[in-house]
Amino acid sequence: MVFSNKMNVKKNIKARSISSIRKAEFSKAAFEAVIRYGLRGTTLEKVGEIAGVSKGVVLHHFKDKSSLLEAVFRRSNAVLSKSFVELVRYAESPYDRLWAIAYANFSTSIYNKEVCQAWVTLLAEVPHNNICQRIQYVNNQRIKSNLKHELKHFLDSQKADETANILSILIDGIWVRAGLFMQIPDSEKALDEFEFTIINLMVATDEQRKQHKLARVKIKKIAEIALNSRFIQH
Repeated sequence: MVFSNKMNVKKNIKARSISSIRKAEFSKAAFEAVIRYGLRGTTLEKVGEIAGVSKGVVLHHFKDKSSLLEAVFRRSNAVLSKSFVELVRYAESPYDRLWAIAYANFSTSIYNKEVCQAWVTLLAEVPHNNICQRIQYVNNQRIKSNLKHELKHFLDSQKADETANILSILIDGIWVRAGLFMQIPDSEKALDEFEFTIINLMVATDEQRKQHKLARVKIKKIAEIALNSRFIQH
């Protein structure tokens, strides 16, 4: 009887593991569908086509388009988070870590026309979906917290908090602007705007400006290798 129970537990764990893997695959397919077709054009059928399965199989893991939307939100935020984790592994100073945050949001593998336009269509759904609101709130707070943690090396706690808040708003604003208009998003311009804002909000000294520029060059080289064109698909 005990042996039977252990076998059942193992089967349940295996089933949940397979289900989680499949759900992750469909989340990735749904994210790709939104990039290709926009949110309105994304259907369970199209997600199935990209994943190589039938609509029925997709429905088995996502009961409706709303639950699929939530999965896409989690996937899109996970991509940004994964980018930061990958870059921060090579960061050796607060300057490096600040620029790891910047490149996690604006590297060319992530900050491009298709993804920016898809992101804007997703954001339009946030006011109508409580779960998506929570996901986006957690993501925004994580970025702000990461910024504040590094800014505390240069500013007092209150100023670091205010500066982190402005920088997180700047990041969101640059993404929204890129998704709304027809011009191709310019990664270097976005990073220039980040550098200009952080240097002025910090009232950076000449030495601090120099360190920011060195960190930007360093993290850019790392990002070009670590965040290649295939990164977003993994």
